[in-house]
This record gives sequence, structure tokens and C-alpha cells, in this order.
Amino acid sequence: MAKKELPTLKDVSRIPEELLPVVNWWQDHGPRTLGWVAAAVVVCAAAYFWHANQAAADANAVVALANAAQTADFEAVAALDAEASPLARLDLAHSLYAAGDYENALGVYEASLAELDDPAVRDIAAVGRVCALEALGRLDEALASAAELEAAFAKSATTHYLTSELILAKARILCQQGDKAAAQEALGPLLNAAEGTALAKYKPQAERTAQIIAAYEKKSLFDQAAEAAPAPAPAPAK
Repeated sequence: MAKKELPTLKDVSRIPEELLPVVNWWQDHGPRTLGWVAAAVVVCAAAYFWHANQAAADANAVVALANAAQTADFEAVAALDAEASPLARLDLAHSLYAAGDYENALGVYEASLAELDDPAVRDIAAVGRVCALEALGRLDEALASAAELEAAFAKSATTHYLTSELILAKARILCQQGDKAAAQEALGPLLNAAEGTALAKYKPQAERTAQIIAAYEKKSLFDQAAEAAPAPAPAPAK
């Protein structure tokens, strides 16, 4: 049987005839296949190292968030591309709210609502938005948002963990709108909560809020200006 000429092989006589198709295939496709395999190995290695680095970044972000205490700390973690960043943004919004920066707090809450997927975490941003709107004096918007959340929470089989915060916010908003009776009525679920229920532990806070509502007086700008005016100078001594 005549031997086939394979210019790239030095000694064809030692290759069994049944392996010659394999040799021919390698000559035609081997280098290209090897290149694809090498590229796949590089991609897999890069993916492995990326995941490893991302896991390390996530772990560092969790530690940084646990140790955060000031607005700048929360802002630094929120800027990271890590799993803890969305939670850090909620902490950042809360820190801004506590510092009286209601406008920026509202912006962070609204941005969080646009990016968060977990309903339980979204609800934190939603209630925070209601409180920020209240603090900014945008009472109609705040009350409308509170009503939407109240309807959504009512669909839950169990008491939502933010129900008390929403009730207190709604009562404050109604009071500032001048409807003190509706504000007191809104506190009913907390004031009348049965012992041992999820809302019972918020009863003291609701009672304090009810006292504040009872004493609240919405005065006109003229009355406030009169109170702020300096006292008249005493008459000259005789």
C-alpha cells in the first residue's frame, strides 16, 4: 500500500494507517482549534479572577458598612459597586434626613426606589420618601404616597414591619394639614393595639404623638410675625 505524503511529518512510516485521517484533520484544523481552546481558557481564568475580586469587594463593603457612622462613610460605601451598596444608600438617606438635609435625602430615597428589586427593601425607601416629603412641607404628595403604601401594606397576610412608621407619618401629615381629628383617628391602630401584637410596642410612641397633635396649633404667618417681633422699648423714666 502506497504511503501518503505528509510534508509536516518527518516519519510517516510509523503512523498507523487508521490514524492518518486524524493527522490530516489536525493539519487542517488543529492550530485554529488550539487557539479557540486557549482563548476559552483565558476567558474562564479572567471570569474566575473577576468573581474572586468581586467577592472580596463585597466582603470589604459589608465590613465598611458595618463600621460606618457618619454621612461620608455611608456615601463612600454607596459609591462602590458592591452588593452592600444599595443598603448603604438607604443608610445615607437616613443620615441626610437626620442631619436636616431633607432635599438630598429625598433624592437618595427616590433613586433607591428606581434601582431596588427586593420589595422589603424598597418599602424602606418608600416610607423614607414619605417622611422626607413631609419634612419639606410637600404634604399633599406625602399623604398621597402614604395612602398608596397603606393600601399595599394591607394586602400582606401579616403586619408589615413598617406599618407603625407609616401610621405615625400619616398622623403627623394630617395634623399639619389642619385635620387634627383625622390625625388622632389615624393613630387608632397603634393606640388600640392588643397586648402581644406586632403594633403593641409602639403604643407609647403613638400616645406621645397624640399629645403633640392635641397641643398643635397651626398659626397664621401674621401671628407668627407678631410673636417674633421685638418687644416695645420701655417708656422713658420720669
